[in-house]
Amino acid sequence: MACTTCTGHHPVPLRRFSAGDVRASLKAAHAATEERARTDQPVHVHYDLRTDAFVVLRTDPAKEVTS
Repeated sequence: MACTTCTGHHPVPLRRFSAGDVRASLKAAHAATEERARTDQPVHVHYDLRTDAFVVLRTDPAKEVTS
């Protein structure tokens, strides 16, 4: 299922936390919260199955991805 926050925008990965760490999801959530305090752009967390990691992403709503 596609992420509605990322659809049509260019997501920028900021930090990765290996899912091998039992606290990775929590660390990613805290990093996203800290980044939200620094920027007015949407920041959220994805789980990347290919790298088995939680990734903190920022999206720029003004920049739409063209096909």
